[in-house]
Amino acid sequence: MEIITSNWKSYIFCQLKEHNQQWNGYNDIIEHYNRILENNGILQIQCTKLVTDVNHLRLANAGLEKASEASQQIVNVNDKLTVANEEVVKYLRDNVELSKEVLRLNHSVNDLNAKLITEENKSRQYKNENDELNEKLKKNDLEISDLVQINQIVREEFQAIQTRIHILQVDYNQIKPSCLELEQQLETAKRIHKQVEDELIYYKNQHAAMHDYETEQFNNKIRKNTERQKSFEPTLFFEDDLVIIPPMKQSSDLNQDTLINSNRLNDDYESMYNSYDDSLRRDKKNSMINGGGKFFSSIIDKFKNGMTNSTNDRLYRTSISCFSASIPRHEVAHWDCTELEVYALQFQPSGSILATGCSDKMVHLWEITSTGQQYKYCSLQGSHGAINALDFDNEGCRLLVGSSGDKAYLWSYGDHKILKDTYTGHQGLINTCKFISGRKLATGSGDRTIKIWDLYNRQCIRTLFAGSKCHDLVVTDAAGTIISGHFDKKIRIWDPISDKCLDELQNDSAITSLSYNDEKKQLLACCKDDTLKLIDLRQRKIIYTFSHDNFKVSTDTTKAILSPDGCYACVGSHDGSIFVWNVENKMCESILQRKHTTMVTSVAWQPDGKYVASCEKQRRVILWSD
Repeated sequence: MEIITSNWKSYIFCQLKEHNQQWNGYNDIIEHYNRILENNGILQIQCTKLVTDVNHLRLANAGLEKASEASQQIVNVNDKLTVANEEVVKYLRDNVELSKEVLRLNHSVNDLNAKLITEENKSRQYKNENDELNEKLKKNDLEISDLVQINQIVREEFQAIQTRIHILQVDYNQIKPSCLELEQQLETAKRIHKQVEDELIYYKNQHAAMHDYETEQFNNKIRKNTERQKSFEPTLFFEDDLVIIPPMKQSSDLNQDTLINSNRLNDDYESMYNSYDDSLRRDKKNSMINGGGKFFSSIIDKFKNGMTNSTNDRLYRTSISCFSASIPRHEVAHWDCTELEVYALQFQPSGSILATGCSDKMVHLWEITSTGQQYKYCSLQGSHGAINALDFDNEGCRLLVGSSGDKAYLWSYGDHKILKDTYTGHQGLINTCKFISGRKLATGSGDRTIKIWDLYNRQCIRTLFAGSKCHDLVVTDAAGTIISGHFDKKIRIWDPISDKCLDELQNDSAITSLSYNDEKKQLLACCKDDTLKLIDLRQRKIIYTFSHDNFKVSTDTTKAILSPDGCYACVGSHDGSIFVWNVENKMCESILQRKHTTMVTSVAWQPDGKYVASCEKQRRVILWSD
């Protein structure tokens, strides 16, 4: 495009230069013609004067002329007159030619002017086209940049899919031999089940026939006794409510028949169970020969353990005891919790303990009194990386931690204050972690995956492939539905049963954090374009966007929080300010300034709504209240 633009510019410049050269030549001719016209006028004046002089001389010297026709003066005058006439004729002839030349040049000038106007019109047209092409070029540059960004996102998704395919292939290769063994076990179990079912049906039919036979015999005896009683035989008589049977032979015969039938039934059941045990032992022996008995028994043990532990899996829910949260307006206390940087804050469900995650690889717990005073409770050690995320369980006796060392840690901070478990499996730093229930937890990482962990078995049970870096996640219901925010500007809602993404909410910039209110079914998303988005999950759309001229998001994981009653939204800014918006009237209720000296990385609201805690990157924590 630049080459084409330079070519037509140079072409127009050359034409204009050539036009100027031709015009300069015409100017010289016109000036020369004007000088000739002036000289012609002068000569004509002189010729007229000479003619007048000649006439005077002819009148004055009429007599002398006849006498001196050969006078030299007259000859000279005549010669001069002749020469003058010749020059006049010559000048007139030249004048005619110059007039023709001037006319021709005027026509040429008019043609050149027309061409110049045409070239100027073309120049303006080319200029307009150049402007349009420049605008198109800018638009194409913007489209190229967008396509490059989309290509990057698609490439990350492709890499994630490739990773998922590789993991699934490895899992398939590992599971395939076990599946073949399980298929063999299943066929064996089906055959045993069919055999046992047939035997049970056979013996149940025998038992039913035996029961029918005994019932028929008993009815026959009763009928006979009734007939004998009607015939007044002294075999059976009633006295009050006692039944007296004098002849014992019939009773003994009946008991003997019943005993024989019961013994026969016991023998039949004993033979049935013996055959069943023999078939089990035979199939177990065959399965052990085939090498699958041990694996099958381990599967059964795991199933039994799962059935036993399933009753202890209490779903995680946040206890809400706040009816009206206080708007933070002034500082209650501040302290330096470490010598390095602070990344995360989280209140215990009771509100009496505040946990801070720092870059010194430690979690510091602070006891918060009712007056807002803080006291050091303890420090939890054992992490191999900086602390990026915190979450308490519902009882407040366990603390889940996500670190930049690609691991998640579970601490018990009661009497023992020990590190209970370490969860390893991510390939990037862990940005967020949440309890799902009493036995499950979720972690989101920079490796573009979300992992679900079983606390009892201490292993990853599911992996959600998001295709983009996960910055934060929340658990919304008792079923374990997860909502996650990502670097690719999307909020994803995951199905807890199928592990598939149910819905995606597209935003204008990357998501840094999420906060959920279960009562109002609202989600607060902090975005990298310096805004907070309030989302109604019932309608799956943004209902309001909070922004301020002085509010700037500082990092990719800046945390914003909803108040426990869901009426306020709080977030920290790049300049150290704290902004509080009213969710109901959409007004900025409070701006807390000049307390933090550097960017605010995280904020946390006490569960009872009384205090708000904020931490800056340079080790300071501030407690706010109304």
